Amino acid sequence: MNRSRRWMTVLILVTVSALTVAPAYCQEAKTPDVIFVPTEQPVIEEMLSMAGISKNSVVYDLGCGDGRIVITAAAHYGARGVGIDIDPERIRESQQNARAAGVSGRVKFIRGDLFQTDFHEATAVMLYLSSAVNVRLRPTLLRQLKPGTPVVSHDFLMGDWQPDEINSVNGAAILLWIVPARVAGIWQWTINNGARADRYELTVRQEFQKLTGTLAVNGTEEELTALKLVGDRMEFESAQRRFSGQVAAGTMNGLLSEANHDYAWTATHSEAMAESPIE
Repeated sequence: MNRSRRWMTVLILVTVSALTVAPAYCQEAKTPDVIFVPTEQPVIEEMLSMAGISKNSVVYDLGCGDGRIVITAAAHYGARGVGIDIDPERIRESQQNARAAGVSGRVKFIRGDLFQTDFHEATAVMLYLSSAVNVRLRPTLLRQLKPGTPVVSHDFLMGDWQPDEINSVNGAAILLWIVPARVAGIWQWTINNGARADRYELTVRQEFQKLTGTLAVNGTEEELTALKLVGDRMEFESAQRRFSGQVAAGTMNGLLSEANHDYAWTATHSEAMAESPIE
């Protein structure tokens, strides 16, 4: 092969190699959706307090910045923590801060895209992003997290999913949401109180944690004076009866308090209602 052909071959190989690695290069160059602004330590401490963090918690910080939220969770509560950020500089800084705090064994930091990350194992999620990013994350949070999981945001809202609690520290708003169970639809059960067997049917419409519904007892509707959902626990009342139950895998187990007696019951989720989404 003459010299000109050899150089032509090299040029072709270099060009093909460049084209092959271009997509990976573009992926590496992806920039953060928000700029990094450190959260003040008193705000961090209130965020963790509102989430009820303990030594059994697994705290995820989405957009972890310098890692101080999960580092504080590990150092103050003995919790485990995972920080996720797309910026490699923030990940290096977080790892250095964890080593300095002596908690490297309880926390880890992952360079990754929040919208392509699995955080099923989280028992609490911390956010300091933006309202727009929170809304984009919302379907993933509601789909991946277990009912009852606290989600805490520094300053920013979650669209029309209203917070369960709002506090303020040093002028910063701290907002708490509790991931709701999916309870929309028709629930049916029977309670035998010794003298008779009563048939119950609860129809529920749901918008996140906000519920409306009706209760029928032996085919007769009773007006509900209260209907509340916190995580996987639901309470509802009529003038005559008070119910409390816990939702799990298409069933709800609970107690009926009536005329100074408590009766155990188990309801089945017989029909879902597509017009009542929570995402």
